[in-house]
Amino acid sequence: MKYNKFLAVSMSAILSLTLVGCSTTSSAKELKGEELNKIQKDDKEKENYLVIDIRDEASYKEGHLKHAINIPLSKIDKSIEEIRKWREKKVVVYSDKSDKTKDAIDKLTKQGFKDVSGAQNVKDFSYDLVKYTSLSGSKFQDALLDTAANNVFLDVRDKAEFEKGHAAGAKNIDVKKLDDLKSILPENKELPIYVYSSTGNSSSVVAQKLIDLGYKNVCNAIDGTKEHSYKFEIADCCKDLSDAVKGAEHK
Repeated sequence: MKYNKFLAVSMSAILSLTLVGCSTTSSAKELKGEELNKIQKDDKEKENYLVIDIRDEASYKEGHLKHAINIPLSKIDKSIEEIRKWREKKVVVYSDKSDKTKDAIDKLTKQGFKDVSGAQNVKDFSYDLVKYTSLSGSKFQDALLDTAANNVFLDVRDKAEFEKGHAAGAKNIDVKKLDDLKSILPENKELPIYVYSSTGNSSSVVAQKLIDLGYKNVCNAIDGTKEHSYKFEIADCCKDLSDAVKGAEHK
């Protein structure tokens, strides 16, 4: 009789420990596909979320959520620095399998992220998907600094903002005049084209237009210039002024 009581208590303790060990995953919030789709369409609400597609790069390029960056599950631990600023904010991960989503939630939670949700799988909901690549501010900055690459930059801001500073060689685009876009685009549709704006919204419109025109390697900065401190070159007019000031100082 005593043995049976001891066995029952032991089994109860093991069960409790097992539940505690799984609590991180089971307690994670679940986001329905319909709700996430709605957030992605709302230009203001989407600013409150970082959405991460944890599928492999090939699957991501076949179609992903509009403002979702790609960090494959196997690379999450090595990519924490890229998304560190979101530790206290809302993070949503999605995949094509529930177990992958749960693994990603566990990894992020262990790295100190406070508010991580798992969204409905892409195989289980008809999301509105895009084929251009969405980049975080830090990844877009890497492209700005890669002067050896043959990158094309399109700046979708007003002229005044553009003239204060912009990517090297960037062309200033008016999102309301996309019919004029063809005349300034390269003939080679395989060239990497990077698009950015103030908040990532108008640039996403241009990015989609580029995809519609047949360009294959289009990247949009989800963090606009109002959200990330990019290191731009000084605009040509400002360079002239800077040179003049330096010349006066030497006299």
